[in-house]
Amino acid sequence: MQHVKIYPHNDLLNLAYHQISTIRTKVASREHDGLGLDCLACLISLSFSVEAIINFVGSKRIDEWKERDSYKNKIKRVCAFAGQEFDSSVGIYNVLWQLKELRDSIAHGKPSEQITTDAQTREQLFEQMECPWDKALNPENVEATYKAVQQFKRVLFKGCEIHLIDTITYSRPVAE
Repeated sequence: MQHVKIYPHNDLLNLAYHQISTIRTKVASREHDGLGLDCLACLISLSFSVEAIINFVGSKRIDEWKERDSYKNKIKRVCAFAGQEFDSSVGIYNVLWQLKELRDSIAHGKPSEQITTDAQTREQLFEQMECPWDKALNPENVEATYKAVQQFKRVLFKGCEIHLIDTITYSRPVAE
């Protein structure tokens, strides 16, 4: 028999790393085809990573962890356990909150229809057709968000005394 431990935050962070590597390669080679979509994919992966990290830490350190609790309650609880105060208006927590808002706006896909427009030019029309998340879809924002997520992970793991080796998906034999 094997004892298998699966921790999805690793796969999600690996996915985000792959996507940000693609973005970096495109920027370096001045190839911008699909760059916005690459940025969107990376930000979505990062948003899923954050919640997976929160759930991992919560399940390891907090009694009666509720995976289905609200994002805000969960992040407050794990931050408090790590000796941090979650304030969505400050530092990395502001970045994480913006990431959560971006994720929600995409995941819940609320349609928007407008009949009137005062657009006089094609550029003005494109501005009015912007999605709420479009301003976030640039390599600079993705880099900053990636760094914030990595910093959040380090702060939580350190504050909760979780060693990196204990966060890796693996299996080991179980004595019978």
